Amino acid sequence: MVVFAIALMATITMGIMVMTTEELQLMQNQLFAAEAMATAEAGLNDAFKEIRAASSWTTGFTNKAFNSDTYTVTVTGTLPTRTITSRATSSKGYIARVAADVTIGGSTPNYVIRIDKLRINE
Repeated sequence: MVVFAIALMATITMGIMVMTTEELQLMQNQLFAAEAMATAEAGLNDAFKEIRAASSWTTGFTNKAFNSDTYTVTVTGTLPTRTITSRATSSKGYIARVAADVTIGGSTPNYVIRIDKLRINE
């Protein structure tokens, strides 16, 4: 009977350890994915800064460093509408993508940027 109780407790303990390990891995994955998303959003905001200064800006960025991650931004379309896409890669290899269809208006400097449609990880 004692051997059975010990075996049962060992099995329960192992099950709890496996569940805890899986939960920690899921939490870590969510954290790394959030870091990649924050970096993609930073790339989008960096592009907005450039467009506010010069509405004709379409140069984009290639592998621009942000903390320990990088982002690449592309700008397509013709004024007054543009599509800005920011793709980030985290230092852990996670990828996030944010794309915004925008309308640019106003006068120089400080052009106004209206986000018409925002797409995340499409």
